[in-house]
Amino acid sequence: MSDTASAKKTIFVIDDDTSITKLLDSLLTHNGYTVLVAHDGLDGIVQVRKNNSIDLILLDVMMPELNGYDVCRDLKFDDRFKHIPIILLTSREQELDSRIGQLMGIEYIQKPINTKTLLEKVKAALNK
Repeated sequence: MSDTASAKKTIFVIDDDTSITKLLDSLLTHNGYTVLVAHDGLDGIVQVRKNNSIDLILLDVMMPELNGYDVCRDLKFDDRFKHIPIILLTSREQELDSRIGQLMGIEYIQKPINTKTLLEKVKAALNK
């Protein structure tokens, strides 16, 4: 395995909108990341629990089964996963109080997604 392959970061996208997951998969893969995808919160939690190599989670707020807040709470209060940075994707303004987000290690990005902003936040979250 080469140094670049071993240094490749894995980003887990959890969003019920397939057009968003396809866009993010393409964008992130093109920028050198490994991408995993789940289309609802429940499946997302199950996959996180099975996978030990997730470096960052991009998480939609409004989803069926479990919404993004429920997924976030489940992961951040579990010692096995609380270290994984989470960026919430939201189409509603003021979804997350930025002070609370900073304390819990959660960023957020407004939809429609600005790809430059997304890549900057992803890079910053992975370098913490």
